[in-house]
Amino acid sequence: MLNTKYQLIPTDEHLPKEKSSATWIVKLALIFVGLFTLAFYTWSPVLVQPEPCTFTTPRANEALAKWEANCTTSVFEQSTTENEHSTTTNEQSTTNLVLGQQLTARTTKASKSEEKNNRFFVNTPQCQMPYPNPFSRNILNVYHRKRYVVCDKRPDMLKVNYNEKDRTYELHMNNANLTCCYKQILRAGVRTEADSQYKLLPCVTFPQDFVVPNHVEAVITECRRPNSSKVLQEDGFSFVHPRKPDPDPTPSSPADGGAERRPSVLLWGIDSLSRMNFELTMPLTFKYFRKQPWYELQGYNKMGDNTFPNLMAVLTGFNQTRSYSKCRPTAVGGLDACPMIWKSFRAKGYATAYAEDWSSISTFDYLKMGFRTPPTDVYGRPMILALEKELTKRVIKNVPYCLGRRSAAEYIYDMAEQFTEVHKDRKFFGMFWTNSFSHNDFSMPSAMDARMVKYMRTLDHNGIMNNTIVIFFSDHGSRFGVLRKLDSGFLEERLPVIYMRIPKWIRDKYPEFLHSLKANKNRLTSPYDIHATLKHILELDTPAEQLPRPEGCPTCHSVFEAVSLSRNCSLAGIDDHWCGCVGFTVPATDPMARTIAEQIVEAINKFLTGLKGTQKCQTLKLAKISSLHRKGNSNTYLVGLSISPGDGFLEASAQWNPKTETISTTVSSISRLDSYATQSQCVRAEEAKKFCVCKK
Repeated sequence: MLNTKYQLIPTDEHLPKEKSSATWIVKLALIFVGLFTLAFYTWSPVLVQPEPCTFTTPRANEALAKWEANCTTSVFEQSTTENEHSTTTNEQSTTNLVLGQQLTARTTKASKSEEKNNRFFVNTPQCQMPYPNPFSRNILNVYHRKRYVVCDKRPDMLKVNYNEKDRTYELHMNNANLTCCYKQILRAGVRTEADSQYKLLPCVTFPQDFVVPNHVEAVITECRRPNSSKVLQEDGFSFVHPRKPDPDPTPSSPADGGAERRPSVLLWGIDSLSRMNFELTMPLTFKYFRKQPWYELQGYNKMGDNTFPNLMAVLTGFNQTRSYSKCRPTAVGGLDACPMIWKSFRAKGYATAYAEDWSSISTFDYLKMGFRTPPTDVYGRPMILALEKELTKRVIKNVPYCLGRRSAAEYIYDMAEQFTEVHKDRKFFGMFWTNSFSHNDFSMPSAMDARMVKYMRTLDHNGIMNNTIVIFFSDHGSRFGVLRKLDSGFLEERLPVIYMRIPKWIRDKYPEFLHSLKANKNRLTSPYDIHATLKHILELDTPAEQLPRPEGCPTCHSVFEAVSLSRNCSLAGIDDHWCGCVGFTVPATDPMARTIAEQIVEAINKFLTGLKGTQKCQTLKLAKISSLHRKGNSNTYLVGLSISPGDGFLEASAQWNPKTETISTTVSSISRLDSYATQSQCVRAEEAKKFCVCKK
C-alpha cells in the first residue's frame, strides 16, 4: 500500500545564508511583489466550507420560510459540479499532504472547540442536535492514529487476473518454479448449523494461468516447491461469477435515458462508526467525499441499540419488536422468510450479494440462527468461516483482524469490487459489511483510511459509479469504551455516519432529488428513511404520495423527498432514549435522584427474572449515581449509574410520575457503556447479555 513518509520543513535559520548585495531597485521590486501577493489573497474569493444552517426564531411558520431561504443554495453543489470529472494523478502525494495537514491542524482544531460547539448537525423547531467537535482536546488525548496493518510482508506467489472480455478469472503463479493447488470452499451446514459450517474439497493442482471454473466461488490455495511437501504460502481468494441473464425487461442503462431506467445499489457498511469519529479517524475519505458528488445526512440518528435493529430497519422497515416476531431470527429458517429488501430487488431482475466479516458476531448469526439457504446470489459467509479457521489468524483488540495474508475487511471489500465489476453491465444490489477494524477500537478506522479511498477510486475508475447509488454508512457510533464515556458520548453513540453517491444521470433527470438531499443534510433522519429510499429507487417515477412507507415508521419517507422542519424523533421512528435531539438541561440535583436510579435497577432485575435461561445471573444493586439530567421542563430524565456486582456503567431514560413517585422505563433500551462480554457468558438471550453478571 502507501508508504507515507514525513519530512521536516526547514526553517529560515537552517537555510544557507547569502551575502547582502541587493540594490535599492531589487528591494523595491520585492516590496511590490509582497504587496501584490497580499492584495491577491485578501481580495480573491474564497470557497467556504458549508456550515449547518441554524435556527433561532421561535415561530414555526417563520422558521419554515427562513430555513428554506438559507438552505436552498449550497456550496456543495458548486464543489461537486466542479469536481464531477476530476481525476487523481498521485495518490501517494495526496496521502502525504493530507496526513501532514491533519497532524499540523490537530492543535488548531482543538483550539477552536468553543467555536465548533456553537454549531449544530440539526437545529430545527423540533430538534436541536449539537455538533460535538471531534478534534476537542479530551478526544485527542485518547485517540491514537493507527498505521495500515500489513498482514504478510512476503511477495505474492499467486495473482488473480480478471478477464473483462469473457468475465473469467485466471490464477497466475509469479514464480515459474512453483507447484500450486486450490481447495474449494463450500457451504456445508444443515438445520441449526446451516449458516455455521463449511467444507474444503481436496487440493487440485492447476497449471499456469489456470481459468477458474464458474462453480468455484472461493478457495484456499497452497504453493510449494516441486517435489516438496512443505507449504511455502497459503492464501484465500473469492471469485464472483456472473449470475444468470437478467429476466427483467427493464434495461439497466438505455441510451435514451427512458423512464424505466433503474440504478444499481451498493451498501458499503462499517460497524460502530459515528459521523464525528469518521471525520477524526478517516480524514482522507472524509476529504474525498467532500470533493465528489456525495451527499451527507448529518442528522442521521440510529433507532435501536445495536447492529441488528438498525440494519433490520434499513433492510425491512420493521422495528425491533416486529423484526423478532415476523422474521424469527432465533428460529431455523426464520430469517429466510423475512422480507429483506434484496428480495424486492431480485424480483426486478437485480443480481444480489451480501457479505460480512468476523463470523462470530455477524449481524444475522450472533445469538441467531442465520440463513438456512443462501439469502443472496453471492454470499460471503462460507468463505469467511473457512478463512478464519484454516489460515493463520492475527488477533488485534480481541478481533480476528488478519486472516492469512490480508485483513478480514479486505476480503469483504475485494468481493464487493468483484461483484460490482462482473455485474456492471446489468443491475445489482449488494451489501458488504465489516466489523473487524471498527468494532472494538474507535481509533482503528484510521488504519484503513487510505485503503478506503483506494476502494472508492477503484469503483469510480471501473465505471461503477456511473449507474450505482452507493450508500456509505454505519449502524451506530461507539456504544462502549473510553469515547462513549466522554461528554460527547451521548451523541457519539447515536449518530452514525452516512453518505450517498448519486449517479450523474439521476442528478440530471431528477434535480428535485438533489434539492431534497441538500435540504435533508441538516434535518433529522433515521434508518427507516433509508429503507423508504431503497423502495423509492425501484420506483423512481412514482409520485411521493404513492410510495410505500416503512411499517415501523409510517411517517418516514425517502430522503429524495424533503424532510419536514417540524419532524421530531417520534415522527422519525426513534424512541426517546435513542433520540439525539438532546434538549437535556444542566445536571439536575432533584432529591428523587436515588429513587429513580433504584427503581431502574429494580426494573432490570425484574426484566432478567422474566427471561429464560437467566437463573445464573446475579441480583444487581445500585452502586453509584454518576449523573441525572432532566429534559427541559418535562418529566423525562436521563440517568447515568453504576451497578454491582460487575461495575457495569448504564445510561437509562425514565419517565417520572411525581404523584406516585414511580418511573416507567423500557429496560431493553438501557445502554451499557462498558464491555460486558466476559461477564455474561452463562446466558444466550441477547437482551440479557448487557445486564447479566454470571454467578461464579
